[in-house]
Amino acid sequence: MRQIANMQTWLLSLFICLVLGFISNAPCLALPDYYDDYYDDLETASGGPPEPLIKLDNIFVDPPYFDRAEIEISAEPNADVLMNCDVKNFHANNVVIWYKDQTVIVNGQHSMNERFEALKNNSIVLRSAQLDDEGNYFCTVLPQNITQNVVLTIEKAFSIRCDGRDVLDRSIVYRQGESHVCECKSAGGEESNIKWFLNNRRSSDVELEIEDNAIFIDPVDEHHAGIYQCMDDDGSPTPKHGRFEVIVYYAPKVSTHRHHVNTELGGIAELYCDYRSHPIATTRWLKNNQYLSLSEKYMMSYAAEQHFNRSTLTVRDVAVEDLGEYKCQAENTIGSSEMKVHLMLEPERGQFESVEINGNVVTLYWLVRSLQPLSEAVLDYKMTGAYTWSTTTVLHTHRHEAGIWKVTHEMELLPGEWQTRMKTKNTVGWSKFSAPYIFTIGEESEDDTMVDIVDDKENVVIAGFGGGAKEQKASDSARCHLSLYVLLLLVPTTLLRQRFFTRH
Repeated sequence: MRQIANMQTWLLSLFICLVLGFISNAPCLALPDYYDDYYDDLETASGGPPEPLIKLDNIFVDPPYFDRAEIEISAEPNADVLMNCDVKNFHANNVVIWYKDQTVIVNGQHSMNERFEALKNNSIVLRSAQLDDEGNYFCTVLPQNITQNVVLTIEKAFSIRCDGRDVLDRSIVYRQGESHVCECKSAGGEESNIKWFLNNRRSSDVELEIEDNAIFIDPVDEHHAGIYQCMDDDGSPTPKHGRFEVIVYYAPKVSTHRHHVNTELGGIAELYCDYRSHPIATTRWLKNNQYLSLSEKYMMSYAAEQHFNRSTLTVRDVAVEDLGEYKCQAENTIGSSEMKVHLMLEPERGQFESVEINGNVVTLYWLVRSLQPLSEAVLDYKMTGAYTWSTTTVLHTHRHEAGIWKVTHEMELLPGEWQTRMKTKNTVGWSKFSAPYIFTIGEESEDDTMVDIVDDKENVVIAGFGGGAKEQKASDSARCHLSLYVLLLLVPTTLLRQRFFTRH
């Protein structure tokens, strides 16, 4: 009877609790207090809502997780590689699947590839690793579908890496202005033995920036393109070496060999624009900041030379309004550049051709383009370090080819380093001065009997264009005066010596 009374009392208490729970919304049936503490601790520690508990055999347990989402490992070629799946809170109902990129290689304890072995702790072993085995491996835990990435790198006996990327025997593309570092490593070798080459030239000859076994390409420009070679110079007959190619994308570089183009009214003129770029650039011509198009007046053509591309603008039936400044613009996906060309009736700048030096006598040769006859030429010369130029005017010229004149000038100078420049005049006007040419006259030997002591600037120039008869007479006269001057110095000296010896 007492047991029946206890049962009735328990049932009555349960009924009262349920009724009061519905009335007051205060649940009497809840999880034990330690579960509330668990959730409170997780929320406090993580600063956010915790991962939900999972129920296993009617028991709530912590879910599996990874401390690190990605790990990196490296191995030598032909070595066995252990890859761990570092999962925490792994339970009996969890399953691990391993992937190589997107291909399944191990499912639980079953291997899909004979080179991979599944271990009981969910790790795998890769047998005899090869270079092709490099890459991303993924350990995925189901049913939570959480993943850890394992990045495998195979160390090579000889390797070249640029910015951490393997480039051995490969081609890479860099853009102008970027910065890159390439390292060369030889297993068992010393960094001091590493030698770099660019296009079969030593790094010191091409001004590569090197530190230990690395080269710094900063900033990238056109001259960094080519074949890079790295060698472990360990003194062996067959040192380890490797190579890679750098392709540089750079903005156009524009130039011309004729910034001033001589022409004649009613004639045909050609303006040249030479450019280098990668990728290839497109070119356009402008006159008075207006783009030119194909017409009866203008024709544009293109040609690929060995080291550059050329755009040629042809101007037909030249009129006065066609004279002046033209622009050539070249543009690609990296950038753009432009260059100016002047179309004129005056002579073009003289182009230095050659020099002959015979003792103190110097003969200089220039070529000048002018469809109009040349009427005058001016030569400037000075010793290096002097502030002012000496000037001489020569009237003799020689037509070399149609529209091209050859200018020859001979003069006698003192030993030292000299600079010279020239300009010419045709029936329209003067040209610009040519670029200065520098040459050196050596000291005379002891056997030379000719003494160059010239005070008169006019007598420095002995001969001019063509070496005419008047210039030769001037030379003979100057030498005659010089000999008399030397004799006048010697006579008093001889008399003094005779008086000295007579007294003693």
